[in-house]
Amino acid sequence: RHAGPGASRPRSGHRHAVTARRIALGLAVAAALFVAVCAVRAARLDSYTVDAPGPDPALAGADIPLERFAGALRLPTISTQDSAQFDPAPFLAFHEYLRAAYPALHRRLTREIVNGYSLLYAWQGTDTTLDPFLLMGHLDVVPVEPGTESRWTHPPFGGVVRDGYVLGRGALDDKASLMAIFEAVELLVGRGFEPRRTVYLAFGHDEEIGGWSGAKNLAGLLSTRTGRLAFVLDE
Repeated sequence: RHAGPGASRPRSGHRHAVTARRIALGLAVAAALFVAVCAVRAARLDSYTVDAPGPDPALAGADIPLERFAGALRLPTISTQDSAQFDPAPFLAFHEYLRAAYPALHRRLTREIVNGYSLLYAWQGTDTTLDPFLLMGHLDVVPVEPGTESRWTHPPFGGVVRDGYVLGRGALDDKASLMAIFEAVELLVGRGFEPRRTVYLAFGHDEEIGGWSGAKNLAGLLSTRTGRLAFVLDE
């Protein structure tokens, strides 16, 4: 007797089931090995602690006027995907605003304008054998969606101070970080502080659209100045 066309299907299905079980078993073994390796490596790690001094009460209690921050928000340093809509004037005005608002910083640190609108500062340390570190932020903000202006409680570029808050486009992303860095360095320079490590401050002008003109050029320039950074602190 001759078997019909479907007679071989059970045997083929069995082979497929065995193959699937073997694959599943292999994946399970690989996952178990991965977990075991991670557990062993974690167990071998030494605890790491840093004994840092407490904050200087004089610095922690410094009176920092909100108006400087609010003023930064009034400059519409907008990045747009359409390069034809880019307005350089607010960026150049922001450069001068920072220079006027933080005179001690600008006397002590060197400043470079990179690719027209980004900023790079260097605060020379007392020990040039130590790797420098980098504090970062960005100057630009995203646009206000056309037609939504009336839905803002306060004007997006009004820099309004209300009930202890500073309100405006870029207040969080990222002029808060940028202005905090400037405030800290201005305060320290004014009190005669000298860092052991060289400190770089880098602020790109097109982070919101990828940083190809700002951060990329800043990174390239820094790579020619120092082969290694101790650490980088960004937003």
